[in-house]
Amino acid sequence: MPEINFKFNEGIKLKDKGLINYIFKQGNKKPQKISVIFYVESDRFKFLITFKKKFLNSVNRNKLKRITKEFIRLNQYNLKKIDCAILIAKIPASKIQLLNELEFLLKK
Repeated sequence: MPEINFKFNEGIKLKDKGLINYIFKQGNKKPQKISVIFYVESDRFKFLITFKKKFLNSVNRNKLKRITKEFIRLNQYNLKKIDCAILIAKIPASKIQLLNELEFLLKK
């Protein structure tokens, strides 16, 4: 059985401004209770984490980013082939609530 490497691959971060604008303007939208996931079909998985303006303080924003990145790192081999932007719009009641919403990114 091949060994699975769970190291976070920096190459899956979405950095192309043109593609980011395209995803927000013309991509599909998956609204949820605390987040909105904008996505387009792709042959790979790339993501971006973003927040509403003036959302929380930097400590809490970074904590939510770490939780999201950890979810992606642990599930990177099961993620859908999409380019997505994860917009966190409200404060999650718990870490579990945020993780439940991120399960949309997993293959069905």
